[in-house]
Amino acid sequence: MNRTARRLTLIPIAVAALVVASIIGFTSPASAHAKLLSSSPANGSALPEGPTQISFTFDEPVTVDTLRATSDDGTEVQLGAPIISGSTVSVTWPGGQAPGLYRVGFQVTSDDGHAIEGITLFTYAAKSPGEPPAPISTSSSPSLVSIGTAIGVGVVVVGGLLMWKRSRKPAPKHARRDDAPAEVDSLV
Repeated sequence: MNRTARRLTLIPIAVAALVVASIIGFTSPASAHAKLLSSSPANGSALPEGPTQISFTFDEPVTVDTLRATSDDGTEVQLGAPIISGSTVSVTWPGGQAPGLYRVGFQVTSDDGHAIEGITLFTYAAKSPGEPPAPISTSSSPSLVSIGTAIGVGVVVVGGLLMWKRSRKPAPKHARRDDAPAEVDSLV
C-alpha cells in the first residue's frame, strides 16, 4: 500500500476517534438539569379552601429567579419571599384571596446554570380547573451538552481538514516513494 493510500485510510479512523473522544469527553453528569418532582398544592387540585403555603420540590437544589401567582382574571397575587430548603422552594400564600382558579408560575436555575420554568394550576371553593397541563419545564439557556457537542464537532472538522490538507502535500522530490518502479530502486 502506498503512502497516499495509507494516509487516506487513516483519515476516517482519526475522524471517528475524534468523534468518540468528543462524545465521551463532553458528556458529564453536570449536564443533567433540575426537574420538578412535585408541587403543593398539586397541579390541577381542587381545594376546599385557600392554601397557606405553596411549594415546589425539585430533584436537586435550585436558585429562585421568579415566583409569580395570578388569579383567573389575571390579578397578581402578592406572594411573600421564597424560602429554599434543600431542593424545595416554598412561599406563604396570602390569606383573603377570593375563591377561584390560580396559576403559580416559577423560574428557577439549577446548579449547572440551566433555567427551568413551570406553572401549577389549582382552584379552591368555587371553580374547577378542569384538566390542566402537567407542570412545564422549558429551557431558556444553552446546555453544557450542546456547547460541548458544538466544540467537539468543531475539533473534528478542523482536525479532519488539517489531516486532509497534510495528506495532499506532495512528497519531497528527494524522498523515495513506495510506488516507484523497481528499476528506480536499483538506481538509487
